[in-house]
Amino acid sequence: MSVVIRLSRAGRIHLPYYHIGVFNSRTRRDGRPVEELGFYDPKSTKEPVRIDLERARYWLSVGARPSATVATILKGQGVSSSEWSGKKEVPAKVKERKTAARKASAKKASAKRPAAKTEDGAKKRKARTASSKARGERNAKTA
Repeated sequence: MSVVIRLSRAGRIHLPYYHIGVFNSRTRRDGRPVEELGFYDPKSTKEPVRIDLERARYWLSVGARPSATVATILKGQGVSSSEWSGKKEVPAKVKERKTAARKASAKKASAKRPAAKTEDGAKKRKARTASSKARGERNAKTA
């Protein structure tokens, strides 16, 4: 049984209110949850989110996957994504090194291209613009 933590809509038109619950992945949107974890009220100014973090962490530890919205709510409540993703977050320094390595490899790949092809392309572009200018001048004379 695949289990997800997601929102179940309640409330009325233009005043949404969501229950955060643990559901079987095949359950319909507003179906019966396995367990109710809390609520999310996007229109509220007092207390927009209340969630039982202990139970949420338990469900994440046994393999429940949060929906995208619930994942952002959990991050806001202090639950790190490593608790449900199964892998640890990559530090910023490592990300910077990886992007620098990708850029360097892209530069090497562009440097390996033969210069003749790029020069031929430039010559062709110049010839095209010259011929289009000549056509424009001929059309202006005839008009």
